[in-house]
Amino acid sequence: MQFLPGASTVISARCCCLMALLLSACASTARITGGFADYRSYREARLAPTLEGRLSASERYLQDFPRGDYREQVRAWFSPAEARYFKLAWDNLPRLRAYLDAMPRGPHAAAVSDRITQLESRRVFAERRLQRSLEAARVLEARFALAAGQRRELLREFARLVGLLAATRSFGKRDTELEPALLQIVQGPAPACADEQCSAAFKFPYAVPNDKILTERVAEARLQVTFKNGRMRELSLSGPELLTRVAEAVEVRAVRTDNPQAHAEALGHALDVVADALDASLPKARCAAEAVSPVVLSRRCGQVRLDVVAGTEAGVADRISVVADRH
Repeated sequence: MQFLPGASTVISARCCCLMALLLSACASTARITGGFADYRSYREARLAPTLEGRLSASERYLQDFPRGDYREQVRAWFSPAEARYFKLAWDNLPRLRAYLDAMPRGPHAAAVSDRITQLESRRVFAERRLQRSLEAARVLEARFALAAGQRRELLREFARLVGLLAATRSFGKRDTELEPALLQIVQGPAPACADEQCSAAFKFPYAVPNDKILTERVAEARLQVTFKNGRMRELSLSGPELLTRVAEAVEVRAVRTDNPQAHAEALGHALDVVADALDASLPKARCAAEAVSPVVLSRRCGQVRLDVVAGTEAGVADRISVVADRH
């Protein structure tokens, strides 16, 4: 093969150029390959679909590429955005947890972790306080329900005993001839009989609201049978401030006995209960009679006379008595 003059020189020059291009391409490839991860991380920081996702990607970029090509751009957005997110999340547990999920190595990660602990503790304490409050409310509700039941029991038993007085027709009979309800008193398991008198004591615990609390009360009553020459003469029901206790159960409030007007109103309510209990046997329409002080309510039917006497002072017994004039 023959070469033209100077051909070797041209070939040599071309080879040198080709080698230079190849070496330059290799170097460029290496540089591009090395910067691809930087760009990909930056792209994630720019294009994340949520705020939390963008914060997370930006934090990763700044951590992974402290000298990356886009660090200034990422930092310029990330720093104020992270600070705003931290401020908004301060009192919001879900946001605080989202902060740590997105930026476990974020500038305020330690503060966020401490704040989560603080708010969790507050939440636990608040739940315990709420639980205690609910329990206290349940206890109070149960107490009010019990008190309501006790007041109903007092009114029911008081009306029953008053009705017993009104319905009795055992006057002039011996103790063994009394009506069954009265025999239970005279011949009960522990009768209190002496000097031609037999009695049975009753106690009715109850409670009424007084200045936003329940005040415990006890209504005491004594049913007494009085004999004369061995035959029944009188039947009575008495107790200290008995009518006031009945009025409290009706009005569902404490009655101040040192307030004349309040005491008079309470007496009126109690007498309504008495009148209702009397009407089956001593109806007002047929048996009403004039009440002369200290009597506050009176019924007369045939030879039977029933009087209600209210105590004039605090602690003095109120008394309901029924007698037969011919005996």
